[in-house]
Amino acid sequence: MRFPVQARLFVTLLALTLAPAAARAYPQFQFGTDATRCTLCHLAPAGGGLLNGYGRDESADTISRGGDGRFLHGWWKLPSWLKLGGDYRGAALLNDVGNSDGDGPEFAFFPMQADLYSRFEFSKKLSLNLIVGARGSVRPRDPSLLSYAVSREHYLTWRPKSRGYYLRAGRFFAPFGLRLPDHTMYVRRYTGFHTLEETYNLSVGWLQDAWEAHFTAFMPDFLRPLGQKGGKGLAAYVERRIDDRSSLAMQARASLGDLDDRYLVGLVGKRAFRNRKLLLMGEIDLMRQELDALPDGRTQYVAHLGAYYWLKRGWQVSATVERYDEDIAVKHVARDAISANLQWFPRAHFELHLLGRTRILGGGDGGDTANLAMLQLHYYP
Repeated sequence: MRFPVQARLFVTLLALTLAPAAARAYPQFQFGTDATRCTLCHLAPAGGGLLNGYGRDESADTISRGGDGRFLHGWWKLPSWLKLGGDYRGAALLNDVGNSDGDGPEFAFFPMQADLYSRFEFSKKLSLNLIVGARGSVRPRDPSLLSYAVSREHYLTWRPKSRGYYLRAGRFFAPFGLRLPDHTMYVRRYTGFHTLEETYNLSVGWLQDAWEAHFTAFMPDFLRPLGQKGGKGLAAYVERRIDDRSSLAMQARASLGDLDDRYLVGLVGKRAFRNRKLLLMGEIDLMRQELDALPDGRTQYVAHLGAYYWLKRGWQVSATVERYDEDIAVKHVARDAISANLQWFPRAHFELHLLGRTRILGGGDGGDTANLAMLQLHYYP
């Protein structure tokens, strides 16, 4: 018996709400809350990943509608040298790619992420961070058990103080851009920060109240290389907090690969309004790609603008517009996208996220349109 898409969607979404799932850092919480620096809430020197004590308190007292933000809701007190956390995320997806084959919308229910975070502190200065988890996929390509296991991050950090310099070495995403949790956003997907494209890096940085700077030398993952083939190079990100509600950052990246070389320069900005209830943030990058197969190369750009508004405590709505032009010298190849989000944080550790997105190929010139609806439930221990 074949049920209609609407019935299958309802049943799957109901099942989803009864199962655990996950989340990552959200850059809109900088200035959208009382935090002016990502490192106020996170242990990593550039933000993201494991929360510190202040970040866990904020997750309950400011972002969510109450609860205990401590690890496992305070049920287990960890030793001082160990920090644990995780991201568990599942999703129900309805995707209409707008083709003419008559297949109709595609429906899927799948685990997006199941990661365990750990941090081992050997001293007040030296620590080891490790993320181990399962690779989420709508359609697994490799049936072997090993294909599901992945360690997105594993690195050592030397950080004498919360302010000042640090050194970091291992596998992680270099500090760069808006660091959005959605890997399909164009400023992640087309700039070298798509799913599992973390590189092996040696990173140095300086952190102060009013500014931060990060410089990274990177090379590709030698076990599971994804993205640009053989890409290695340098990345830089420098952010200046203009005041307690706004910041402006400059960034650059050069990556030399086996088949092409890629160069990028960009700007990132954030500004909070209306008692921090409204936050605007955007990124624009100009890219140059030199290809062996294309002597003249090609110039590209990618842009992102998002508006985030707190309806009230625990409820946030947002809208984003995006554009990616893979070659400004060629007409009708740009990609545009419009997204709308509703996020509900009922209690600390939980989030329900409803996403709708429309993507257009052809830069508004009558190209193909694809529509996506997704419901995610995430949990972090």
